[in-house]
Amino acid sequence: MIAIDTDFASVLAKAEIIELVKELFSGKHYLIITPKVYEELQVPKEYGYTYPDEIFSNIDVLIVESREQELYLDMLGSNPTLGRGELESIAVCMNRSAIFATLDEKAMGFARARDTPVLHIHTVLKMLLKAELCSEKDVMNIIKKIEKTDRRTIELKLVLV
Repeated sequence: MIAIDTDFASVLAKAEIIELVKELFSGKHYLIITPKVYEELQVPKEYGYTYPDEIFSNIDVLIVESREQELYLDMLGSNPTLGRGELESIAVCMNRSAIFATLDEKAMGFARARDTPVLHIHTVLKMLLKAELCSEKDVMNIIKKIEKTDRRTIELKLVLV
């Protein structure tokens, strides 16, 4: 299982690669979002953005277990700098030995400090190339789309190595 935080899910949707990423992990992992990530994605919908619909129609919302809720509440009280979606996703990953997908450096460090494996967009793009699901040209187009729609810089040296 790969628990995706709000920013990661948004990038996948805006770059129109959710299906491609699902195919990449098919048979190995499945993508989920937590209820807090779902709530965070409702905010852009209120402002008229439609990309959350792509996420909701392609990625399941996981039902959080009581142990995960306890972990989340413990982390929420001790770490006000991370978002609720990130913290709930990390709690799920800790409890279920899942992978946490994020773009946030602080969230990555926080998760790693709790022995939670982390997945970054650079790694996903590199894996798409290696699995031959995308050509280098396709990946460059995806990167351009991410940089344009999300105003986020993708470090080519971390993808095209």
